[in-house]
Amino acid sequence: MVVHADSELKSLLDQFVCVRLIQMGGVDLSIFQFDPFISWSLFMMNGDKTIYGRFGRAHPNSKMSRKDSNPNHTVDGMKAALKKALTIHKGYTENPKKWKSALKGKTGEKPRWKFAEKTPSALKYKRLKVIKPGENQHGCLHCHEVKRTEIDSMLMKGYPIPDKMLWMYPRPQILGLTMDNRKAAQISKVAAGSLADKAGLKVGDEMLTMSKQPLVSIADLIWVLHNFPDKGGPLPVLVKRGSKSLKLKMTLKKNWRRDEDFVWRYRMAGYASWLWIGVSLGEHQNGVLVSGPAPNWFKKYNVEPRRKLRRGDVIIKMDGKTGFSRSDLLAYLMREKKLGSKVRLEVLRKGQRVKVEFNIPKKQPEVQGY
Repeated sequence: MVVHADSELKSLLDQFVCVRLIQMGGVDLSIFQFDPFISWSLFMMNGDKTIYGRFGRAHPNSKMSRKDSNPNHTVDGMKAALKKALTIHKGYTENPKKWKSALKGKTGEKPRWKFAEKTPSALKYKRLKVIKPGENQHGCLHCHEVKRTEIDSMLMKGYPIPDKMLWMYPRPQILGLTMDNRKAAQISKVAAGSLADKAGLKVGDEMLTMSKQPLVSIADLIWVLHNFPDKGGPLPVLVKRGSKSLKLKMTLKKNWRRDEDFVWRYRMAGYASWLWIGVSLGEHQNGVLVSGPAPNWFKKYNVEPRRKLRRGDVIIKMDGKTGFSRSDLLAYLMREKKLGSKVRLEVLRKGQRVKVEFNIPKKQPEVQGY
């Protein structure tokens, strides 16, 4: 409906061959990699599978209303992204060799599993077993299930879970940037003392490239961050300020992405907090708040901690460790604790320190539907 109501947007889209994917069965994950916690994602690409850019990014308040809205998405922002992509397309068709290296990074690393429905996790769900690409569908593999099945499969196989899989698709705020969602990649705010501030970035700067990749939208900026190494290092940025182009550089520390909280991505956080610890977690100045019981998203969730932990408890110690965030707590459970092992917590309950112990299930619970 938006396309029909906006003539400029319609004109831009008419210059593309538009294809709509309504479910992820049969979709090649070596090409289509995206933030799973979004209402929808737009890929702008060449017929040879070269990706020009992405549009669409997650927001903590998205998927929380009946309208399933996302305050990050604007028509003006989409139009700006399409215009940028068309400019890249013109340059790419005229001189593909020149643009190949700049666009190479827009395609991600080869995934462990090429198709989500072929992951070990997906194969155990009856609803996903009936998915056969190209045939009449009796089931649906949702976009948000792509990472869920991957993480679930990694846990099933005992593979290590990297930071990138948990603290995924970091938002610009981790650099100290707030971006104008009506533009392609223009800065609307720079936090004082942040990495961006120290690098000399200013309000009004148009970010042209990051890590030498052309930025079509804010989603492209997030894509660069998502694929930036955990060990940190220099992150070059080319900005347009007035009539000048400036080369600037931000330097990220080791394990930089852990400064962001991933628990607002409730489909990601659920693996640890809901499978094993049985409760939902919130932030608290003294530790990690137990905000209530977890939703029943699992056929056999962990009953024991639900009985022992109470709403309002503040977790201050975990296996003798202190000073952790709720993301740190969940990452620790997912990566360090084995099935059947014991978790030892110390909580503040009505001003008193209370020790709580419970066991992680011996078998990994099965995720229902979502």
